[in-house]
Amino acid sequence: MAIKFSKIAPGMTLYDVRRTKMGNTAISEWSLWPVKIISVDPERQTARVVWNSCNPEETYFKRDLERLYAKPPKAYRDQQDRRRNGGLL
Repeated sequence: MAIKFSKIAPGMTLYDVRRTKMGNTAISEWSLWPVKIISVDPERQTARVVWNSCNPEETYFKRDLERLYAKPPKAYRDQQDRRRNGGLL
């Protein structure tokens, strides 16, 4: 489940998890990117973040922050387990 704005603190690493297409096909997969929280401004309900650890700092607003996850969701973890097991359940 996504995180609440009140629980976000500087130094946290949250995760941006979305469905993405696999190349030029109709097949999709779960993708995950780390988002490092640099600072939080509770008055403006914004935070300075670094997305994917190699991009420059940017400002995320409350709506953007509440779409992030504290740990990868079950769907992403299940996908990774299937890949480790060679597609076998």
